Amino acid sequence: MAEKSGWPQQPVISIRVSEALRSRLERLKELLSKKSGESVTTSEVAKQLLESAREDRLEVAEMLADPTVTLAGARRKAEAGLSLSRAEWIVVGHYVQLGVESPMADPISPETMRGILQVFLAAYQVRRGKKPSRDVHYLSNLPILNQQGQAIVGTDAEGIDVRTAVERLIQRMDMPEAEEVWPQFIARNLYEFLEEEPFGIEAMNQALKPHWETLWRAAARGHYLMRGSPVPAAAGRAIADRPWGPAISSVFEGGFVLSFARGSDGDLVVLVNLPDARQTMYEMRPWPMIAEFRSMLQEWDTSGPNSFWQGRWFYGYTVMESTVPPIWVRCQSGVTFGFTAHEWRSLQEAFRLAWQKPELLRIAAELMLEYGEI
Repeated sequence: MAEKSGWPQQPVISIRVSEALRSRLERLKELLSKKSGESVTTSEVAKQLLESAREDRLEVAEMLADPTVTLAGARRKAEAGLSLSRAEWIVVGHYVQLGVESPMADPISPETMRGILQVFLAAYQVRRGKKPSRDVHYLSNLPILNQQGQAIVGTDAEGIDVRTAVERLIQRMDMPEAEEVWPQFIARNLYEFLEEEPFGIEAMNQALKPHWETLWRAAARGHYLMRGSPVPAAAGRAIADRPWGPAISSVFEGGFVLSFARGSDGDLVVLVNLPDARQTMYEMRPWPMIAEFRSMLQEWDTSGPNSFWQGRWFYGYTVMESTVPPIWVRCQSGVTFGFTAHEWRSLQEAFRLAWQKPELLRIAAELMLEYGEI
């Protein structure tokens, strides 16, 4: 009896690659692993590159070697009205996803989430061919809503296409308590669309340029959360290099004194002098630390005991007013301050007055562009 022939084996190709190419493949492996949520081997990445023959993927890997420079360049081009390459849009989309999905910070604002939904819809509408091969995947990453903005599942969700699903989510984000329906993975859809789908690059530039501010807020945020540093702007660095700059007058309120300076790196420094009896000063920097402290002053309800603030830079808690100062704030450095209710109101008022100064508002706007939505 003749032996049955076995399954044909796939040919195996062994090649020697340079250290530079190996580094590119490693960066692509990390990128593809984040996209799929599964481990990807270096050989699988190389196989995908050979099969797709897409040069932009190698270009993306090269750009990710220094994402700070890449994002800064993309920002300069976008603000000058110039078109971005497909590889640049992919890198921006990658950092938008990191900014939205990172567990290292509070969720982005409903306004920015709504904007990212609009970005995805704008990109989706310029897809070439209109083939729905990936639509099921896009829908699986989204909450599906009925016409009243309520979440639906199972067979009730059948027949709803991607465009309708996204349009309903955009409308829902304008309603109260938008966080109850949170399309966290829309940024993943956007990144995968830019990386996988066929489209004309000029058509995509025309579609996405009106949404640049939204994209940048999320991308710069993702860069800071992942790398711990901002994407510096040339204007901010030039101001920091000046030996003398416009003075920012101090704020005096209820025994507190707030002083301000621009650091050598262009970041803002706030020095908080506590009332004289404390004989204590506390320096705040970088900008995300200052931004969180302002949010704590504005949003934390300290009117009763057992109230807490849990942030990246500060931990706050309240106790019974009859025993010790009722409001306590522990800084990341480990230093802890206690405040009376009157002192806390004075500190709130001091920061409110400070952020009415035009010079501080200008610096804050510059730093928000460098750090993103923090």
